[in-house]
Amino acid sequence: MFSKVQTLRKIPQEYALEVINRYQVDKTLKESVPSDQSPQELIEQWLKEEKYNELVTFLCHALSAREAVWWGCLCLRMVEQELNDVQQQALSAAESWVRESTEANRRISETRAKRAELDNAAGWLAQAAFWSGGSITPIDGPANPAPPYLYSHAVAGAICLSAVLPDASNGKKNYKAMIRTGLIIADGGNGR
Repeated sequence: MFSKVQTLRKIPQEYALEVINRYQVDKTLKESVPSDQSPQELIEQWLKEEKYNELVTFLCHALSAREAVWWGCLCLRMVEQELNDVQQQALSAAESWVRESTEANRRISETRAKRAELDNAAGWLAQAAFWSGGSITPIDGPANPAPPYLYSHAVAGAICLSAVLPDASNGKKNYKAMIRTGLIIADGGNGR
């Protein structure tokens, strides 16, 4: 299904550990990654080992906020989950932020994430857009930026939820399709 991962133009890091060091990972897993292993080599290894959850998290931390959120939006649309109106508005807000990453769209994503709540992929994607940059305090409050790569955690959660809900029996197939889309984005494509 996957040929060798050729290029990942959107992942400039020479070594996979440069990405892994951006987030907390199981110590044993981290120690299993050679210091000279490239992102491409790690991706190929984890694909063979079917470490899909770990791979999604890795890619979300390797991509920029816009690319990661876009990937998450494509993944949710891919599985055609039934979304209620509030969840659809959250997903649309995240997509609007990707198309035009303005402060206004980021704040709309915040509002939509609160309404959708965080028990669904659409809510997490809107939250990721809000956590992408700028202050996470109220507009009239003192500026306080989100911790680096907080958006990555939200997108990874959204993608993993999308892969297994509502039918976990499709999880492996969904993960493979979603990772393929993520690799297209990592190579500079639009994911489609």
